Amino acid sequence: MSFITFNYNKNLKYAIIYWALEIITRSFMYLKWDQYYNIVINDAINEYIYVILLNISDLLAGFLVLYIKCSLKKKNIIQNTENSDNNQRNSKIEIIEGKGKVVPKSRSFIYKIIFICALDYLNRLAFFIFYQTNSEANHDNISHKALKDIIIHLDIIARYFFSILILKAKVYKHHKLAIIIICIGFIILIPNDIISIGIENMTLTYIYIGTISYRGILFPLQDTIVKKLFIEDYIMSEFFMLLRGFGEFIIIVIVTPFLYFFVWKNIDDIFSTNQNLGFIILIMLVYILQSFIKAYLLIKVIYYFSSQSVSFLVISEAITGSIAEIIKFFISENYDYHIFTSLIEIIVVLISTFGTLIYDEILIINKWGFDTNVAAKIRSRARSDVYSIGYFENESSEIEEDSKTSSLSENTYE
Repeated sequence: MSFITFNYNKNLKYAIIYWALEIITRSFMYLKWDQYYNIVINDAINEYIYVILLNISDLLAGFLVLYIKCSLKKKNIIQNTENSDNNQRNSKIEIIEGKGKVVPKSRSFIYKIIFICALDYLNRLAFFIFYQTNSEANHDNISHKALKDIIIHLDIIARYFFSILILKAKVYKHHKLAIIIICIGFIILIPNDIISIGIENMTLTYIYIGTISYRGILFPLQDTIVKKLFIEDYIMSEFFMLLRGFGEFIIIVIVTPFLYFFVWKNIDDIFSTNQNLGFIILIMLVYILQSFIKAYLLIKVIYYFSSQSVSFLVISEAITGSIAEIIKFFISENYDYHIFTSLIEIIVVLISTFGTLIYDEILIINKWGFDTNVAAKIRSRARSDVYSIGYFENESSEIEEDSKTSSLSENTYE
């Protein structure tokens, strides 16, 4: 048996597509932010516009819900022509995926949706809060890479904590190994990021990291509650995405007028921009589309795997940040950056990726008992036990038949 086994799952396609899309989009954001993503000059307002665009991307899930309903309706019509009894049973499958009946939604379901919407809005608002409260900060004088590295590892550890606390997930030997590997990577990464920040923007970057870091706690909490929602309320992932969009839309409608009339009232250049209007609209449409696809893939990973599995997705941000820094080093003659810190970061992030794959049981270590409580191995042992039981039952039946035949022969002889 090999030392490490890759446990393939067909639903890994969601994670692979997410990684590819994240690396492409993040590369443009890190390398071409001023050219493509500065919709308005004011950084705080610019970030709030992206909060609105993210909400629009969630609302696009309405098209998926309509498509699924129409598909089910068409399927039920076809089944009705074949068998009316089957149609009565299958017509109940509306917003439930994999269940035979629609479960009425309780108050706890509504409370969970409201809480998730509030958390998601607050998480998306983090960059706006920083730029709004630090007028001297701009996108170019702070270290985004250091922030991503710290928040991502904080995010990973928090996901494991909340899964144990809220979902009552059991922690086995391979889980403990994975957490130790990720913590070691985190310890190595912190001094490496401090070196990469530099002296000039160190204080502002620390404020930036301190302000945004709550995302590393609240996003894992949010995704854990989402997983709990899927487990307890059997809601379809597409329908959840639409509900989240509606909930945050209501919050935005309430909060935005307040910001406009009381927070931004003294800003003269609130909508001033250096970009062409047509180009801005195109960038906004592209951002909405790619955000919709990424959000959909992320929710699918939570649905089919767990909230902890999102750790594997967010690591792609750190990888992209390091790649972008290396590209800047080679294409810009005046870019003052230590390329070795990025290389170290890539190695550490790959180690953390290895840890998350072990935790999610995608990679299985077949030595020293690390594979004992892995789900795939448990199922394999269960099948072996079933086959063994079946074998002994068959053998027992054959012995009984032989004894009956022998007894019959003896009686006939007498």
